[in-house]
Amino acid sequence: MLSKKEKYIIRIIRFFPLFLIFAIAIIGMYLFLVEHEKHYHKEITNIKTKFINQEKQRIKNEVNRVYEYIQFHKQNSEERLKKLIKYQVYEAHAVMQGLYNEYKNKKSKKEIIHMMKAALEQMRFLDGRGYFYIYDMQGNNIFHPILKSLEGRSLWNHKDITGKLIVQEGIKALKSKNETYDEWYWQEPNSKKIKRKIGFHKIFEPYNIFVGTGEYTQEYEKELKSYILKYISKIKFLDDKIISVIDYDGVVLTSKNKDIINKNIINIKNKEDYQPYKELLKIAKSKNQQGFLTYENSTNINKDKYIQKTTFVKGLDDWQWAVYASFYKDSLKKELDARLETLANEDKKTIKSFLLLGTVLTIIMLAISFYVIKLLEKSFYDYREKILEEAQKNRQKDTILAQQSKMAAMGEMIANITHQWRQPLSVISTAVTGLKFEKELGILKDDNFYRGMDSIHNSVMHLSKTIDDFRNFFKPNKDKINFNLKDVVEKTLKLLSSQFDINNIYFIKNCENIKIHGTENELVQVLINIINNSRDALKHVDNKRLIFIDIFKQNGKVVLLVKDTAGGINKSIIKKVFEPYFTTKKDTGTGIGLYMSKKIIKDSLNGEISVSNETFVYEKIQYKGACFKLTFDLVD
Repeated sequence: MLSKKEKYIIRIIRFFPLFLIFAIAIIGMYLFLVEHEKHYHKEITNIKTKFINQEKQRIKNEVNRVYEYIQFHKQNSEERLKKLIKYQVYEAHAVMQGLYNEYKNKKSKKEIIHMMKAALEQMRFLDGRGYFYIYDMQGNNIFHPILKSLEGRSLWNHKDITGKLIVQEGIKALKSKNETYDEWYWQEPNSKKIKRKIGFHKIFEPYNIFVGTGEYTQEYEKELKSYILKYISKIKFLDDKIISVIDYDGVVLTSKNKDIINKNIINIKNKEDYQPYKELLKIAKSKNQQGFLTYENSTNINKDKYIQKTTFVKGLDDWQWAVYASFYKDSLKKELDARLETLANEDKKTIKSFLLLGTVLTIIMLAISFYVIKLLEKSFYDYREKILEEAQKNRQKDTILAQQSKMAAMGEMIANITHQWRQPLSVISTAVTGLKFEKELGILKDDNFYRGMDSIHNSVMHLSKTIDDFRNFFKPNKDKINFNLKDVVEKTLKLLSSQFDINNIYFIKNCENIKIHGTENELVQVLINIINNSRDALKHVDNKRLIFIDIFKQNGKVVLLVKDTAGGINKSIIKKVFEPYFTTKKDTGTGIGLYMSKKIIKDSLNGEISVSNETFVYEKIQYKGACFKLTFDLVD
């Protein structure tokens, strides 16, 4: 018969493991679902923000592209005009040369010049604005098709509004070379306005006269503007939308709505008495000359069914133009809803997969527990029977204690491996989920794919190495080599890079190339423990999240410093951090990480480790944080 105490022990052996497994499974699933729900809602917000920002960037790019197109043509307009009038003068000169070659031995100079005038009078360009004139080298006008009254008169002393002797200075330039560009101010025949003109002159050597032409820059620019507006009106993007242009007075120059072209819309208001186009022009005329504007476009010229409008506008001061493009937020709802539905479906799949995995793991653990319980029950009964039946009580007890000691060591080993595996497994899970999500959205880039694969590969290799590291930990004959501290730091940061990027944690390194003697992978484990503790602390700070790693020589020793900006460790516990099973992470910590780190540093690397709180200044900002100092012997 079993005693009450023995029955109590049997009940504990039978039911406590089952209760513990169910409790852990339920609590674990609950915590996962809570955290997952938070993450899901955060992802929804991020997708909405990112989607709107993408559309804003798209219209900004379209406006900038048109703006650069305008600037290019504007900056090259005079060069193009010069090439055009030079070509025309060359054509006129060729006509004159042809007539001269044909009739120089048949007709008099006067007759040939008369034929030249008749030929040039019919030659026009630039929609009839362009014409040719002829002067002799004494400044006398020989031919002018527009102002016939000038023919036969001397314009040697004629000045424009700037005081320039137009003909006299032009002839002076032609005497040094037989063709030249020139510019002056001249009265436009039709409007009687005086405008800037660019001309080109070329000497006709047989008669010592020169032929030339000119064009008003303002008229050419006007023609260029018309050409550019026609081009802009044909540009389409974002489901048949176009780029619009209004001048600084509010007159529409080009728009999708044909009814408002050449009309002034600056005073148009929406139903809230807001004047969107006046605000657009304010942005275009501002110091930055560009910006976004979001408003309710419930005006009487809005022919779309949507009203939540976002516009990007950019000003062109030289031409008094405002170039802008828009999109309607509510028109994107269908596409945005599709993305959110994809996310929701993915979320459901993730939850189902987790629940399935949790269920499978729970069943496996239950099966193992039943097996272990049976073993424990059998061990208990065997132990009881042996106590009752065997006289050699102490030897059997010693055997059981030795077995329990071995199991305890294995339990500690499993706990350590679990502690080391948690982060690589998280990296693998995050990388796989991220790559899958980007693939389904069609935004997966090769760089992201290879970076994710590298992260998974490195994590898997680290998982493999961890088993070897812990297996060799208790062996007295561990192999030690000389290795570079800086390389170990880089290897460690490469393993941890993804999780720290997610949490906006940045590393500031100042590492010298210095070698020490010891076990390299065990130092990697130490750095992972220290850096992960800094990560967990930095998650709760609002200032810059920085981790500083320094390697240098000091007093014949090698010093490795790891410090953060998390505010430091509480003074009441800082002396306990290296004690076994001491943790501030409640259910998530084992309290073994820093204890193992100190043991590795001392036994395997012949070094020392200590921790303190430090206040320091970086980029003119004062920070406070924990500083772990690792000291090693210098290798010659």
